[in-house]
Amino acid sequence: MKEQTKYRFNYVVYQLGVMFFPYIALYLKERGQSGAEYGAVMSFTPLATALALPFFGILDNGSRGRKILVYAVSALIIVSEWLMVGFGSLTVIMIAVFFASAAKAAYNTSIDGVTTVYCVETGQEFSAYRAFSSLGYILANLAGAFLFDRAGFSAVLIISSVSAVFFALSWSRLKPLSIDGLPRKKEHSYRLLFTNKAFIMFLIYQTLCFTMMTFINNYDIIYQDMRGLPSHVFGITTMIRVGTEILTFFILGKLKRLSYKAMLLAAPLFLLAEAFAYYLFIPTEFIYVLMTSAGIGSGLLIYANNKYLNKIVRPRNVTVGLYVAAMVQNLFVGIATLAGGAAIDRFGAEYLFLGSGVILIAACAFTAVFLKREDKVNAGGDFL
Repeated sequence: MKEQTKYRFNYVVYQLGVMFFPYIALYLKERGQSGAEYGAVMSFTPLATALALPFFGILDNGSRGRKILVYAVSALIIVSEWLMVGFGSLTVIMIAVFFASAAKAAYNTSIDGVTTVYCVETGQEFSAYRAFSSLGYILANLAGAFLFDRAGFSAVLIISSVSAVFFALSWSRLKPLSIDGLPRKKEHSYRLLFTNKAFIMFLIYQTLCFTMMTFINNYDIIYQDMRGLPSHVFGITTMIRVGTEILTFFILGKLKRLSYKAMLLAAPLFLLAEAFAYYLFIPTEFIYVLMTSAGIGSGLLIYANNKYLNKIVRPRNVTVGLYVAAMVQNLFVGIATLAGGAAIDRFGAEYLFLGSGVILIAACAFTAVFLKREDKVNAGGDFL
């Protein structure tokens, strides 16, 4: 298998391996748990991710370290999956979700970080690889929605477990990166990132924009269920949103001389459509149409994110920067998700999306004022 094919295949089987996450909340709802209870369990995913990322950042050190890491987290995620349905206790389910979420943290950040460096070293377009993650996400949600409706949560877990094994095997066959053979330099560290002014501004942007995008996606399936929509509607809306995301990658890859800051500025404006559509309880057929706007927003955000980061930090710090950004982002997603579960019981799901829309507007304003254009920043983060 060619090296490019391995990276693309990894993205697809990764998404299939974690396909069960959106259905945890529905599984708990079927068990009769309250909004506060499944909101608390759902918040474990980003909170566990935030706690695990610094630890995994240490282990994710060179080719051999990454292979050991992926084997370990693949085993952990499979064991955690079966704990969720093997025991009836909510406490055991919460523990299982915590450890599965910690394992997902290593999967997600490592694959993006390694692929980014691979693309830099080979002069290839990152979005041409990241699009396969979106494709895998579509396949995972279509399969997950069908399996959940027809056979239940256990069937979703079976496919996830098999895919996690394939991911570990495929990852183990990646060739070492050129950067793995370079001597480690002491100055490349977390400390260096936090003296980088451009990176701090980027981190605040991520906290506002990426957090709200993830938060909306977390409660998407719950909102649709509360409106009485079947699970397959979630599969369709996901296919439309992520399909548009892939198309956005393709178009952006063909265009030249576009500012990454302009993309980051436009992203929250496109994401607003989904938030306000849900708040206004628009008919299902219009939700399908507006999902294209959400797809454009996430496409712009994902496409520009790693490219902008590559411009404002040194190459050695790209993976570290992704870990730090993901850690902060997930911490705030966890806090928002925990609060959102309680808010559903008190106010209703629609007000979660109203609040998300307000924060996305704030993200747009912050970007316009404080985020510097990439050609105005050097690799050390100093403003030019």
